[in-house]
Amino acid sequence: MTSISGYYIKGAACCGARYKTPRYASINLMSSAFWSDGYREQSLMPNDHGLRRCKCGRFILQRELVEMAEVDESDLPWPPGVPPEDLPLAIAQAGSPALELAARRDYWQHLNHAYRDLYKAHREAEDAASKATWEAAHPDQRNAWQKLRKFERRPQYQAAPDRPITFPVFEASPEQRKNMQALLQLLQAPGEKIDLEQVELHRELGQFEEAARALQMVKGKDNPSLHKLSAQLIEGRRAAPVRYRP
Repeated sequence: MTSISGYYIKGAACCGARYKTPRYASINLMSSAFWSDGYREQSLMPNDHGLRRCKCGRFILQRELVEMAEVDESDLPWPPGVPPEDLPLAIAQAGSPALELAARRDYWQHLNHAYRDLYKAHREAEDAASKATWEAAHPDQRNAWQKLRKFERRPQYQAAPDRPITFPVFEASPEQRKNMQALLQLLQAPGEKIDLEQVELHRELGQFEEAARALQMVKGKDNPSLHKLSAQLIEGRRAAPVRYRP
């Protein structure tokens, strides 16, 4: 599991404000759900891109704070996070490509949250319907005596491994498209390598040919599960962010 062994004391270059950040003794990347856009639900590690807002009002990156000391205990505050409603302002006021990149990544995932809710409700309804169909075809035929004997249990429902999976319709809003296009431009800066994040952005924008070309340039060993899933979604011309198992 993730555990903390003390803290780093760090200062903000903008105004000299001091904050504490964790000194990890161990790191666990487990999460309850993984999504193709990089978002992790109930992650045991922070699931953002390091964007913070200093108490002086400036947007900063946590990794750019200046380390000053290591301590076992500290009453200093954590670097303040940025609420979703302030992400457009962070993008507008970004003083560097790195800061804009972090803000746009956070905004991309935030704007996908509404679809995540639709996706999960759709999957739950589909699973419930599949289970009901199975149970109707496999009625409980045990008699009263058999039901009392614990070792004679009714067969349990298991989803068929080849059962087709459907998705609710995904239509990126103008704001989503604008942000994803700008994010792609940042990621395609000279010297930046093509990765699965770019594949995902092309796909969510409906740019399936570009997504396929980008995927050919990405090594499958980086994330085999997502690499395979991306190929399937591109082939099926699916633009939606999707939940998967790594």
